[in-house]
Amino acid sequence: MTDRAVVLQARQQNDVAGHLMHLSHAGWSATHGLTHQRDLILSADGRRLTGQDVLAALTAAERKRFEQVMTRTALQGVRHTTRFHLHPDVDAEIDMGGNAVSLALKSGEIWVFRHDGWAALTLEASVYLEKGRLRPRACKQIVLTGTAVDFESRIGWTLAKAQDTPLAIRDLDRG
Repeated sequence: MTDRAVVLQARQQNDVAGHLMHLSHAGWSATHGLTHQRDLILSADGRRLTGQDVLAALTAAERKRFEQVMTRTALQGVRHTTRFHLHPDVDAEIDMGGNAVSLALKSGEIWVFRHDGWAALTLEASVYLEKGRLRPRACKQIVLTGTAVDFESRIGWTLAKAQDTPLAIRDLDRG
């Protein structure tokens, strides 16, 4: 049994629609019978990042381990959290009745983080470690929390530039 995540796949693909990256690791295979897979798709114009995180018991051995965890937890499943740490200069607020996070950048750009509704969405405190600074800076993180109760659990999410934000604006420090 290893105490580190073994990268199983890391592949990238580019086409006219955008850029795709598929990554997976077996960090929870030995303890929970779960492999983590993440697919990222960046649109060709850079205005939308679509992601999907999957926890899956892929092999017979992983399914057996996952069933053992389910038995130990009285079928309550495996709680999991996906965190998206934000830069301290990003102003983030829960929006749309708790279904999205609006992100305002110093440049004036507005981005919106949404998820497929399967997980609980919260905005929590975090810290930003920066080279050259003696102390961490306070920041926020977007947190998606769910429970895996089957051999495969999926959480889909998007980070997209707001429709009314012009293409020409970029997040540059103009100060």
